[in-house]
Amino acid sequence: DEIMLDVGVKKARAIIITLPDDANNLFIALTARSLNPNIYIISRATSESTEKKLEMAGVNHVIMPEKVGGSHMAALVTKPDLVHFLGQISLKGDHETNLDEIICDSLSKDKKETTIGNLNIRSLSGANIVGFKTPEGKYIINPSPETRMMPNSKLFVMGTPEQIDKMKRLLKTGKV
Repeated sequence: DEIMLDVGVKKARAIIITLPDDANNLFIALTARSLNPNIYIISRATSESTEKKLEMAGVNHVIMPEKVGGSHMAALVTKPDLVHFLGQISLKGDHETNLDEIICDSLSKDKKETTIGNLNIRSLSGANIVGFKTPEGKYIINPSPETRMMPNSKLFVMGTPEQIDKMKRLLKTGKV
C-alpha cells in the first residue's frame, strides 16, 4: 500500500499492470481499487480463469498478450492483406492514416444536437466518421447520416493528421 500511495495512486486516473505473474497482478489490482475506487485499471493476464478473477476484482480491461498475439498470427495466415491494411492505421498521429476519437461535448453549440450527415465532415475536412459511441456505451460501426450528436457521446474518425485536425477545428469553431 505504501508504494502505491507514494506513486500517487489516489490521484491517478488509470493504472496499467503488466507483471508476468497473474497473482501479483490481481493483488495490485485489488490494492489500487481499494485505494482509489474511481481508477481505471488495465491488467495483463495469462489465463482465462485469471481474467475472470481480475474482472471480479474490478479491473476494467484485461489483456491476454498470448491470446492477442495468437489471433494476430492466425489472421496473418488467413487474411494477410487485411492485417497489413489495418497496420497502416495508427492511433499515434505520426502515420499517414490515423484513428482518433472526439468527445461530442467539445463540439460548438450549433454542432452538438445535429446529425452526422449535417456535419458534412468528409467534404469539408477529408476525414471520415467511422464509429460512434452512444452515451449509454453502445458502439455503432459506420454510423448512418441520421445518427444524432448527443452529450456524452463520441465520434471515431479516420484520416491524415491534417484532416483530423481540420475536422476538430471545424467541429469546435465551425470554421476550417
